[in-house]
Amino acid sequence: MKPDLEVEVLPHEHGLMIKEIIYGRLGLSRGLLRRMKKGGRVCLNGVPAYITQRVQARDRISIYFADTPTTVAAQELDLAILYEDDSIIVINKSPEMAVYPTHAHPEATLANALAHRWMQQGLDRKIRLIHRLDRETSGVIIAAKEPYAYHQLVQQLHDGRFTRTYLALVKGRLLEVTGVIDQPIGRADSNQAPAVKRMVTPNGKSAVTYYRVLQQYRDVSLLALRLVTGRTHQIRVHLSWLGYPILGDQLYGNADSRLIPRQALHSWKVEFEHPRTGLPLILHAPLPPDMLSIIRQQLQ
Repeated sequence: MKPDLEVEVLPHEHGLMIKEIIYGRLGLSRGLLRRMKKGGRVCLNGVPAYITQRVQARDRISIYFADTPTTVAAQELDLAILYEDDSIIVINKSPEMAVYPTHAHPEATLANALAHRWMQQGLDRKIRLIHRLDRETSGVIIAAKEPYAYHQLVQQLHDGRFTRTYLALVKGRLLEVTGVIDQPIGRADSNQAPAVKRMVTPNGKSAVTYYRVLQQYRDVSLLALRLVTGRTHQIRVHLSWLGYPILGDQLYGNADSRLIPRQALHSWKVEFEHPRTGLPLILHAPLPPDMLSIIRQQLQ
C-alpha cells in the first residue's frame, strides 16, 4: 500500500523525534495527527513506529492517514472538470446542481457525482469539499481526494493564501468603482425569515468583501468580488446591504426573475498552492450562458 506521505530525514534532523518532523517540516496539525492515530499509522524505514521515536539522517518516514468511506450514493452525472490529479479535483459547477444531498435535493448533487468518480478510480474515501457554493451559484469548486490535501488547502484558506474571486451582475450602476464592504453578518432576526437567511447585524461575525466594477451597462453592473471571510451568503448579503442586489436573488432584494431565474453569481477564479508540490495554481471558469445573455441584452 502506497503511503499518503513519505519523506527522507535530512542531516540536520538527525536525532529528532518523528513528531517533531511531522509538526515542523511537514506542517501537519495535531488534530490531523490525532485522526491519523484512530486508523492510520506511521512507519520508520517500513516498520510501524511511535511518533516519539528518534530518527537518523536518511531514515524514511512513511505516513498512512485513516480515512472514512463516503456515505453518499454514487450517481453518474456530467461534470465539467477544470483540473484533476491524484490530490484534488476542480469542477465548474452548473447553477442548478446542489453541492450535497439535502431533504429538498436528495440526489443528483455534486457529492453524488464525485462519489461515482471516486468509485471509478478505486477510491473508498470521504467527499471533502474545500469550500461550498449555493445551489444556484455556478463556477469553480474544489474537492480534495485525500486527507492530506484537504488539510493543506483548508490551512491555506484560514491563512488567507487561498483566494476566491466571484463575478456578479447587480441591479444599478455603482457610484464607486472599487471598495470594501466590512460589515458583520448574522442570522436574520425576523420570525418570518427563512432559517437560512442572513443579514448585516452588529452582533454578527466579521465579514469582509472587496469589490471592483468591471463594466457598467444601461441599468446593470458587472462586479468582481473577492472574499476575505466566508460567511453564509456573504456576497449576496453585502451587495444587498450596499443597495445593489444581485439580479435574480429572490432572498435578498431582487425577486425579478425576468432576466435570470437564479441569482447571477458565479465563482470565477481560485488561486492557491498545490497541496503536494507547492506550485501556484490559478483556475478560471468562464461565465455561464445565462449571465452572458444578460450582458448581450444590455449591449443592445
